[in-house]
This record gives sequence, C-alpha cells and structure tokens, in this order.
Amino acid sequence: MALTAGGARAQNVDRLIADLRSPQVAVRADAAEALARVKSKRALPALLRAMGDPVASVREQAARAAAASADKRSVPLLLGSLKDSNAYRRAEAITVLGVLDDRRAEPALSEATRDRNAAVRAAATEALGGLGDARALPALRARLQDPYRRVRLKAVYALGGLRDPRAAPSLLPLLHDRDRAVQSAAAVALAQTGDRSVVPALIAILRRPPSGAFSLRFYAAYALGALGDRRAVPVLEQGLRDRDYTLRATAAGALGRLRDPAALPALVAALHDPRRMVRWTAAQALGNLRDRRAVPALLHSLKDSNEDVREQAAKALGKIGDRAAVPGLIATFHDSDDAIPKAAVLALGRIGDRRALPAVRGLFTDKSATVRQAARDAAQMLEAGGGPSR
Repeated sequence: MALTAGGARAQNVDRLIADLRSPQVAVRADAAEALARVKSKRALPALLRAMGDPVASVREQAARAAAASADKRSVPLLLGSLKDSNAYRRAEAITVLGVLDDRRAEPALSEATRDRNAAVRAAATEALGGLGDARALPALRARLQDPYRRVRLKAVYALGGLRDPRAAPSLLPLLHDRDRAVQSAAAVALAQTGDRSVVPALIAILRRPPSGAFSLRFYAAYALGALGDRRAVPVLEQGLRDRDYTLRATAAGALGRLRDPAALPALVAALHDPRRMVRWTAAQALGNLRDRRAVPALLHSLKDSNEDVREQAAKALGKIGDRAAVPGLIATFHDSDDAIPKAAVLALGRIGDRRALPAVRGLFTDKSATVRQAARDAAQMLEAGGGPSR
C-alpha cells in the first residue's frame, strides 16, 4: 500500500513537472503552486527553469515552490542559475538563495550586485543584506551609487541591517539623495549603525525649515534619539515647538530615549500640546526620564481629555515610582475607560507604597476582568514590597 501511494505521488510530481511546460499560462501557474505544496526536491531543476517564464505570475509561483522545496544542499544548483542568460531566472534564484540564508552564497551574491539587469542587482542586494555578513560591506556600499532608486534603497536597508559603524560614511551622502524615500531610509540606517559621528549632519537637517508634505527632519529626529547623543537635546527641544505636529511628537520620543534631565521643562510643556499624539509621547518620554520633578505635571495629565494620554500618564508615574503620585492614581479608579484604572493600579504596584493596598483590593470586584486581574497583580507586588519605595 505504501509503495502504491509513493508511486502515485511520484507520478503526480511528474505530471506537475510536465505541466510547467504547458502552453497555457494558467496550467503552468497552477502546477507551480501545487509543487509548492508537494515540496519535491526532484522538481527543483524544472522549477528553476520555470523561474525564467515570460509571465510574472508563473515566475513568482515557481520561486515560491523552489523556496519551499530547496534546502542547504540546493545552494550549488541555485548558484549555477546566477550564470543563466535569463535575467528573470537569475533574479528569482537569488530570491530563493536569500530565503535559504546560507553564507556560502555571499561571494556570488556580491558579484550579482554588479549584474547588468537592475532587478537582479536589487534582488542580490536584498539577499546579501539578509545574510548579515560584514564581508558584503564593499558590494553594498557600491550599490549606494546605483542609477536605479530601487537598488539604492535596497542597499540602504541592507547596510542599516548590518549595524556596522563602518557603513556610516557611505550612507551620509544619501541624506541628500534625489529620491525622498532613499533620504529617509538613509537617516534610519544611520541610526542603526550607531556611529555618533553623523550627529552634526542630522542636527543640521533638523534645523532646516520645513518644506512641503514630506519632511526628512522627522527621520533625522528619530535617528538622533536612537543614536543617544545628548548634543541633540537643544535642537530636539526646538522641534517640540515646530508647526508640524508629527515632528513635535518624534522630537518628544527622541528626548525620552536620550533621558537627559535638561529636557524635562520642554517635555512638561509638551503635555499641553493641542495634539493628542504629542501629549501622549511627551508623557511616555517623561516616564523614561524617571525624574520625580515631572510628577505634578503628569498628575495633571491624568485628567487629560484623551484616554490614551491619561493611560500613558499613569504608566509614566509608575515608572518614576514617587509615592507622591499615589492619591492621584487612586483617584483614576473611577475613570470611564477601563485602561486607565488598569494602568493606574499597576503603577501603584510598581511604586510599592503599601498604604495603597486597601484601594487596590477594592478593585478585586471591579466590573472589568482586566482591571480585576491588574488589581490582583498589583496587590501581590505591594505585599511583596514591604513598604513605600520612596
């Protein structure tokens, strides 16, 4: 019986392989899709041929099937396809190699980044970045000058993913690329490299006046926060007063990541911003600062008109851990939004003031199951804490 089933399966694979050569597009596409489910290594050579099909849907299905059927032992066969005269087949073979994530492919992929076909170069650049191999740095840096936007963008993403400071000098000029998507990706990639030598260039961008709907300053502010260099504090504080509320919110988040106490007054002022997003981010940032001087302003934010801001203020007070916040947090237990008493009671657990226990236990019978559970968790924290934290 098993032999019969095995023979039938083999015949089915043979039929599907034959169907990959059908003159009908739908038959070829269906065969490739079926082979993705079968996962037969015997079908791999036929699938590699189908990856050069003139119809995009067939090529894509064949590549999916090849990726499902291939394993590390298939790498030499796939590498051989990189020499194929069909550019579609080269590009799809590279995509499958990227899925296999085998570093033996690095030299061939590096060479493929110089392919005459832009789609092949883009696929090779992406696959090379996915390997995470620092040996790829020279090949990836070279693609930053590619005439095709898509290839440059893939190179920027790949270099950012490597998180190698040596990539920063090559990425820096891309902040002035002719394509806006490349500019923004370069700012994020620079943050990923962790090289703080680029901070002055990012500060200069943030000081630019806004222009149009797109603003590279948004990405520069994010990068400055991610790099963690306190030289950026003054320009980020200035960003909190920008007319673009998305920049104000990003600047607040960046200041929260920098955790510089000097930013506290500017962040407290941002709690009164007309935009909810800015107030929410400012409350989060103040929690990250963990400076008790922010407690009065955050207590005021527990009465904000927006429930998300009130919730974030409660969480921030929990991070700061000052027992002066206890009465204000208890007062939120009657908030109409369940997320606020939940956040407040967990904040009380973090603060560790056992005097809050009666109020916390009072929530054991709350109508909301999530609030009840949060209250039980907070009570355990308080009972284990042994007294006020401050």
